[in-house]
Amino acid sequence: MKRAALAGVRITHGPSDWQVLQRRLDNTVDIPVGGTWLDPSDRMGQVEIRVVDERFQRPPAGHLDWHQADTSPDRTWRHVLENVPAGGPYRLETRLKLEGDAWRFAGDQLVHLGVGDLWIIAGDDNALGFGHGSVEDPPEFGVHMFRKNERWSLAGHPVHDTTGLRNARYFSSGAAGHSPWLTFGRLLRRETGLPIGLIPAGQEGTSLEMWHARKRNMPSPALDNLASLIWTATSFYDFANFSLHDGGPRLIPKPETPPGIVAGCVWYQGNADCRREGAAAAYGQALKDFIARLRQVLESPHLPVVICQLNRVIGVSKPGESALWGLVREAQRAAAHDVDNVAVVPTLDAGLSDGIHNSAGGNVIVGERAGRAALGLVYRKTTPWKFPDFKDAWFIEGDRSKVMIEFANVSGELRPVAGEVSSLAIGDADGGAPIRKVRLAGPNAISAELNRALGDGPIVSFCASHNPPLAFVDDSNCPPLAFMNIAIRDE
Repeated sequence: MKRAALAGVRITHGPSDWQVLQRRLDNTVDIPVGGTWLDPSDRMGQVEIRVVDERFQRPPAGHLDWHQADTSPDRTWRHVLENVPAGGPYRLETRLKLEGDAWRFAGDQLVHLGVGDLWIIAGDDNALGFGHGSVEDPPEFGVHMFRKNERWSLAGHPVHDTTGLRNARYFSSGAAGHSPWLTFGRLLRRETGLPIGLIPAGQEGTSLEMWHARKRNMPSPALDNLASLIWTATSFYDFANFSLHDGGPRLIPKPETPPGIVAGCVWYQGNADCRREGAAAAYGQALKDFIARLRQVLESPHLPVVICQLNRVIGVSKPGESALWGLVREAQRAAAHDVDNVAVVPTLDAGLSDGIHNSAGGNVIVGERAGRAALGLVYRKTTPWKFPDFKDAWFIEGDRSKVMIEFANVSGELRPVAGEVSSLAIGDADGGAPIRKVRLAGPNAISAELNRALGDGPIVSFCASHNPPLAFVDDSNCPPLAFMNIAIRDE
C-alpha cells in the first residue's frame, strides 16, 4: 500500500532536516510548518505537533509540548511554532488524533534542527579549502552546513563539496580538501553552546572586484551569488514538489523574502589582487567598500566580519610582485582599525600544501584563530582574541639610525624563532636602509639599529613580501600581523 493512502500527517512545507535557523535578538525563533493529513475512514482529524530536544528527548519549553496545529476540513494544516529557544538539535514531531478515537497516528518528523547562528564563509581558494594532509578534524553534531546541492547536512570535509551542484558558478577546477571551517565551527559550538550553521560561499580564483565592482552600477557576480545562496539557505522547503532525479526537494524562497539574517562572515581572499599593482594598491578602499555593500545587501549594518590575513606563497611570477602581497596584507590589517565590527587574524605561520594553499594542519591553526576572533568580536568572550599587531614606531632618543617598534595584543612576551629578523624592512624617501642589528626590547617591542640615519619619510614594514620568514611569536605561538609602510615618528 502506498504511504499516501495511510492515516497520518504529512509535512510538505517547513525547514529541512539538519537546518540551522538564525536566532533573533531575544534568543528565539518562530518556525512555520505545514502540510496535509489523511484518514481513509473519512473521519475528521486534528493535527498535533511538538518540538523535542534530541539530547534529552523532551521539549525545550512547556509551550512546545504536544498542542493542536491549525487543522482544516480540506485535510491541510499549518502552524507556527513560536519562540523556539536557541539550542538543539531539535526534532519536530507530528501526530493525528481522529474523531471518536483515543489513538493517535504518528506523522512525519523533521530531525536535527538547530536554532543558533549562521556564518558565511566567503572569499577565494583558501576560503574553499584546498588543504591536504592528515590531521584530526572530525565532524561534530551541532555544526551543520549548507551544501552546494542546496541541502543542509552535518558539516564535514570538504566543505566545498560540489556533489549535486546546482549553481555552475561554484564549480571548482581543483580538488577541494581540508578547510579551516570545521575547527572554526566546533570552537564556536563548544564555547557558546549554540548550533552553528556554515554557509560556504567562496569562489575559486575570485578578485575583490568580482565581489564588489569598483565602478558604480556595475554587477558584482560573486556578491550577488552570495546573497542568493543565503536567501536559499535561510528559506524553507516545499517537500510536495520535487524529483528524485534532481537531487530531492528544491528550496522555494518567497520573492519578498530578504537575503536572510546571519551572525557574521569570515573573509579569506586576496591572492588574485596580488597579481596586479593597481588592484593591490586599491585593495584597502575596495575592501572597506565591499564590507559596506555586503552589510547593505544583507540588511545588517553592523554585520561582524573576521578577515584572515593573506597567507604566504612560494614563488611570484613578475619582478616587483612580492611587495604587492604586503600591500594587500596591510589593507586587511588596517580594515580592523578603520571599520567597526571587523577583526583580522594572522596566517603567515600556517603550513602549505603547495605553493599557495594552506595545508590541513595549517588550516586547523587558521580555523582556531578565526574562531577565537569571532568569540571575542561577536560573543564577547574573555578568551584572548586579538593578535599581536603594530602599535607604534619611533626613533630612540632622537637617533634616526635607531628605531623602536612596539606591538599591541601580545600574549605574554615576544620570543625569536629565527636567528635574524630579516622580515623587517626600514627606509625613507631615498630607499631602504640596511639593518645592522635587531633585538628584543622588552616583552612587546623590538629595536633595530641601521647602517645610516633616516631622512624624510621614514617608514617601517614587517613581513611585507610574498614569503617572509617567521621571525618571532608570542607565548601563544602566534606571529604578529604583517604591516607595511607605517610612518616612524620622532620620540
